[in-house]
Amino acid sequence: FDCSGFTSYVYKQFGYSINRTASNQLDNGYAVDRANLQPGDLVMFCQYGSTKRASHVGLYIGNNQYVHASTPGVGVIISDMDDMSISSGYVGARRIV
Repeated sequence: FDCSGFTSYVYKQFGYSINRTASNQLDNGYAVDRANLQPGDLVMFCQYGSTKRASHVGLYIGNNQYVHASTPGVGVIISDMDDMSISSGYVGARRIV
Protein backbone atom coordinates (compact mmCIF):
# COMPACT_ATOMS: atom_id res chain seq x y z
CA PHE A 1 0.00 0.00 0.00
CA ASP A 2 0.85 3.64 -0.27
CA CYS A 3 -0.63 5.78 2.50
CA SER A 4 -3.84 6.86 0.79
CA GLY A 5 -4.33 3.42 -0.75
CA PHE A 6 -4.21 1.99 2.76
CA THR A 7 -6.81 4.40 4.16
CA SER A 8 -9.04 3.91 1.11
CA TYR A 9 -8.78 0.13 1.51
CA VAL A 10 -9.66 0.21 5.21
CA TYR A 11 -12.71 2.41 4.68
CA LYS A 12 -13.83 0.27 1.73
CA GLN A 13 -13.87 -2.78 4.05
CA PHE A 14 -16.57 -0.95 6.05
CA GLY A 15 -18.58 0.11 3.00
CA TYR A 16 -17.26 3.66 2.60
CA SER A 17 -15.73 5.12 -0.53
CA ILE A 18 -13.22 7.92 -0.06
CA ASN A 19 -10.99 9.81 -2.48
CA ARG A 20 -7.78 8.11 -3.54
CA THR A 21 -4.99 10.62 -2.76
CA ALA A 22 -4.02 12.16 0.57
CA SER A 23 -4.71 15.66 -0.76
CA ASN A 24 -8.13 14.67 -2.07
CA GLN A 25 -9.01 12.86 1.15
CA LEU A 26 -8.95 16.33 2.75
CA ASP A 27 -12.26 16.82 0.90
CA ASN A 28 -13.95 13.77 2.47
CA GLY A 29 -16.04 13.89 5.63
CA TYR A 30 -15.73 16.91 7.86
CA ALA A 31 -12.90 18.66 9.68
CA VAL A 32 -12.01 17.64 13.23
CA ASP A 33 -9.77 19.55 15.65
CA ARG A 34 -6.66 17.66 16.70
CA ALA A 35 -7.83 17.88 20.33
CA ASN A 36 -11.04 16.01 19.39
CA LEU A 37 -9.60 13.12 17.38
CA GLN A 38 -11.36 9.77 17.64
CA PRO A 39 -10.22 6.35 16.42
CA GLY A 40 -10.89 6.04 12.70
CA ASP A 41 -10.37 9.71 11.87
CA LEU A 42 -8.09 10.45 8.92
CA VAL A 43 -5.00 12.42 9.96
CA MET A 44 -3.18 14.36 7.25
CA PHE A 45 0.37 15.62 7.02
CA CYS A 46 2.39 17.60 4.52
CA GLN A 47 5.99 16.56 4.49
CA TYR A 48 8.73 19.15 4.15
CA GLY A 49 9.21 20.36 0.58
CA SER A 50 5.90 19.06 -0.76
CA THR A 51 3.65 21.39 -2.75
CA LYS A 52 0.57 19.24 -2.13
CA ARG A 53 -2.18 20.11 0.37
CA ALA A 54 -1.37 16.81 2.07
CA SER A 55 1.32 14.32 1.18
CA HIS A 56 0.68 11.68 3.83
CA VAL A 57 -2.40 10.25 5.55
CA GLY A 58 -3.11 7.72 8.24
CA LEU A 59 -5.87 6.55 10.58
CA TYR A 60 -5.95 7.78 14.15
CA ILE A 61 -6.17 4.84 16.59
CA GLY A 62 -6.21 6.64 19.95
CA ASN A 63 -3.58 7.38 22.59
CA ASN A 64 -1.94 9.97 20.30
CA GLN A 65 -1.08 7.27 17.73
CA TYR A 66 -2.00 6.56 14.13
CA VAL A 67 -1.59 3.63 11.75
CA HIS A 68 -0.28 4.30 8.25
CA ALA A 69 1.54 2.84 5.28
CA SER A 70 4.99 4.27 5.86
CA THR A 71 7.26 3.33 2.95
CA PRO A 72 7.35 0.30 0.65
CA GLY A 73 10.30 -1.08 2.60
CA VAL A 74 8.71 -0.53 6.02
CA GLY A 75 5.03 -1.22 5.31
CA VAL A 76 2.07 -0.49 7.59
CA ILE A 77 3.14 0.72 11.04
CA ILE A 78 1.90 2.55 14.10
CA SER A 79 3.48 5.92 14.84
CA ASP A 80 3.14 8.58 17.49
CA MET A 81 1.38 11.78 16.40
CA ASP A 82 4.27 13.75 17.91
CA ASP A 83 6.88 12.15 15.67
CA MET A 84 8.65 15.31 14.53
CA SER A 85 9.57 13.92 11.11
CA ILE A 86 5.86 13.98 10.23
CA SER A 87 3.92 16.00 12.80
CA SER A 88 5.67 19.26 12.03
CA GLY A 89 3.65 19.10 8.83
CA TYR A 90 0.31 18.18 10.40
CA VAL A 91 -2.42 19.78 8.28
CA GLY A 92 -5.62 18.43 9.75
CA ALA A 93 -8.03 15.59 10.33
CA ARG A 94 -11.25 14.44 8.75
CA ARG A 95 -14.05 12.36 10.22
CA ILE A 96 -15.79 10.10 7.72
CA VAL A 97 -18.17 8.11 9.93
